[in-house]
Amino acid sequence: MRDDFQNLSRGLKQMCCYCEQFCPEWDIKGIMPVLTRGDSHMIVMPTTYSPMTVARSFRVVKEIELSGRLLQVIYDNQTPRAAIIEADIEVFAGVPRHRVLAALDLQRKKEFGSDIIAVERWWEDSDLAQVEGICVSPGERDKGLATRLYEALIMQCGITLISDFDQYDGGKMLWQKIARESDQISVFVLDTEQGAFWPYDGTKVIYDGGCIPEERIWSISPDQKCHGIVLVAENKQRANQLMEESAPYRI
Repeated sequence: MRDDFQNLSRGLKQMCCYCEQFCPEWDIKGIMPVLTRGDSHMIVMPTTYSPMTVARSFRVVKEIELSGRLLQVIYDNQTPRAAIIEADIEVFAGVPRHRVLAALDLQRKKEFGSDIIAVERWWEDSDLAQVEGICVSPGERDKGLATRLYEALIMQCGITLISDFDQYDGGKMLWQKIARESDQISVFVLDTEQGAFWPYDGTKVIYDGGCIPEERIWSISPDQKCHGIVLVAENKQRANQLMEESAPYRI
């Protein structure tokens, strides 16, 4: 829908007002990108998937060739969840499985819009490195799998990703990396309380990982001053088209 991106801010603001009035137990005032130092409390992620599970629950949205191997980006729209797996099947303890290289746990935000998905949490295995929403095996850590997973979901599935409201240092670095390096995704900073994008003057600034003061996006727990701020990752071409048609923007 043409106005999906513009309506995101309005939908977030309306949701906040609705929750304050009708769902006080949700503690909407606690929504924040507040950084918590150290590691998060994580559950164990599956490091392999059976071919039956992949065929039944996921669809392959993109294939990637990396270091001579064929990888598949898979997405489960119902849960929702996403992962990058090896296309070839290996045998683990006598059972054929697909190895998981990166995984992302998501949460659908229907109150924001039909195609708005929030990065909810990440899973880790003892051999996996954690980054907000993303688990990447050590051997693939420097090959941009996390960015590729975000790009595939946004470009191939037509969704908009928003940041989780509770951040860890790894999550902050991932969003900065995507904003700085991706040529397919535009990242914006949205204040859900004002219902406006940075710099909150009617224009939109594309976040490049460093153009907005960090203290205006993240605060360090227990400092709550940045409650209500989320990062929004959108298809760069579509976002630019919408901004050109509706409002001035700056980079």
